[in-house]
Amino acid sequence: MGTGRGRRSGTSAVLGEAARGVVGGAVGTGAMAFAARLRREAYARRHGIAVSEIDEVLDYDDSEHVVVAASTLLDAVVGWAPRSARGRHALYWVVHWGYGSVVGATHVVLQRAFGREPAPGLVFLAGTQAMALGLFPVLGGTPPPWRWRRDLLRTSFVQHGIYAGGVAATNALTARRAV
Repeated sequence: MGTGRGRRSGTSAVLGEAARGVVGGAVGTGAMAFAARLRREAYARRHGIAVSEIDEVLDYDDSEHVVVAASTLLDAVVGWAPRSARGRHALYWVVHWGYGSVVGATHVVLQRAFGREPAPGLVFLAGTQAMALGLFPVLGGTPPPWRWRRDLLRTSFVQHGIYAGGVAATNALTARRAV
């Protein structure tokens, strides 16, 4: 018989695994947000402008298209979407951090299904990239991916690689600590 130490069971274990995945998702989202910030700053320096003066989309995941997609869903489900700039800005951050964090929990499921890295991380990367390539054209008002500018397509793959790598690394590290 156990002494109360070791693996948790039942609901506690499931909640712990979900929380571990959400933390991994938050770390991946933070890494992705930091990389997007660095990209905006580098772009602004290269063009001799302030970051606030950038008037083109550098990454669909870091643009108004996130708000368009979320507003489309909100309007369809609850009949409301934010109209003010402040409300749209708040929605962007809620979606960016909330969605990114919660999606990280799916990586934990993939770890259980595929075992050790790199398989879960690669499947997770493929899934997150497929969501971006599908959701933005359907809900976010972007062209289909085959019509994206090359730099936007490249940025999307790099950014999702950063996100998936952050999630996978965090979940791998916390899996060892959870045992």
